[in-house]
Amino acid sequence: MRRLIVAAGLAVAALTLVPASLAAQLRTPDGWRWVTEAPARVVTEQAVPEGAWRFVEMPPGYHVTTGPGVILYHPGARAQGRYSVEAEVHLFPGESQSEYGVFVGGRGLEGAGSSYTGFVVRRDGSVAVIERQGGEVKIKFPWTRHEAVVTPGSNGMAHNVLRVEISGDQAVFRVNGEQVASVVDPSAEQSGAFGLRVGPGVNLHVTRLDHVVHYAPPRPPR
Repeated sequence: MRRLIVAAGLAVAALTLVPASLAAQLRTPDGWRWVTEAPARVVTEQAVPEGAWRFVEMPPGYHVTTGPGVILYHPGARAQGRYSVEAEVHLFPGESQSEYGVFVGGRGLEGAGSSYTGFVVRRDGSVAVIERQGGEVKIKFPWTRHEAVVTPGSNGMAHNVLRVEISGDQAVFRVNGEQVASVVDPSAEQSGAFGLRVGPGVNLHVTRLDHVVHYAPPRPPR
């Protein structure tokens, strides 16, 4: 089993109180790349200015505050064969109804012909599977509200674990351990980069991003 673990551990509530001395030391993670939907500079300060967005390493995990939507990934992290990708995400208070989640099968991400499959949820409890091929967007599973998706409580925060399981031409999508969608597509390219997808105006913290390779034989079809 090979697993890429971004982080785990401390209660995320502590992340809302970052001492000034620590905030000054925060930095954008080494080696990571990103593609924004509109030009914007990346910053590390807590107050994100107009025309910018924030991506910092903040143990446990990473903190992301978007301006335009963005995908984030490490070029050395790739998935192929039978595998799972799972992210634990803490959504912070805000007004944006944009999506957040993970993507798999990323190819040519910094070019005009980029492609990936995104598994995302929204603040309203909806979930969707979206495939991007160059400038085209295909809805593999339409936006649907599902009780497995945790919506913000009285404190405006929500905690969700999103998981994509790939086996051959089948992809299974789970939120907090419960299957919410399954897509069979023989033409889909499932191998490639994986990472995070965060829509415009979203403030969140990712405490885990795990990649697991499944070596044992799968259950035979019934």
